[in-house]
Amino acid sequence: TGKPKGAVMRRAFVHDEALAVVDHFRITPDDVLLHVLPVHHATGIGIMFFPFLVGGATLEFKSGSFDPEWIWERWRKGGITFFSGVPTIYMRMQRWFQNLSAQQNMQEYIDGARKLRACLCGTSALPKPIADFWASILGRSIVQRYGASEIGAVFKVHLHDQNVPDGSVGNLFAGCDVKLSEGDQGEILVKSPGMFSKYIFDPEATASCHTADGYYKTGDL
Repeated sequence: TGKPKGAVMRRAFVHDEALAVVDHFRITPDDVLLHVLPVHHATGIGIMFFPFLVGGATLEFKSGSFDPEWIWERWRKGGITFFSGVPTIYMRMQRWFQNLSAQQNMQEYIDGARKLRACLCGTSALPKPIADFWASILGRSIVQRYGASEIGAVFKVHLHDQNVPDGSVGNLFAGCDVKLSEGDQGEILVKSPGMFSKYIFDPEATASCHTADGYYKTGDL
């Protein structure tokens, strides 16, 4: 979402936060993640790769560029329990599905999608029309979250929680502390176990993005 800054992550991001994600999503060795996100991306490595590796699950990668038809076909074949994407991925998959004719095994694709334990989404807000489409396909909502490269996951929705308001990113994640810059409003300020240690080779940027008491300034209101 901006010019790369080189956020240096702590060991806790690799291990402790991974364990917390395993616990939150109840990842087991029986799970299979279809991984289509870049592993240099905070979500791709911190929410997907490390947790599923630590949890003993199977990670299945797709080489090459993103292909919505390939994803639908892979789901249709079965064996996948988790999938994570960004809003653009879900939008492209929605468009591909909506362009199918009724004779092209639409129900088989729906059945395949409903075999997944969860579809996850982060990095930016999921527009309501896209969220509504996927709720109708999956029979439940896409599981959203809020976080950033510098601080990891901050808010997460629990799996199969049926009382989540539209647009909600869930509850405060384990170990995180959040406050607003002006009391009950303002910029979101965060401390978390997996937050970064510094921007590499940029002490000024590191200092300017923290409050005096050590909270990270997200820039989000």
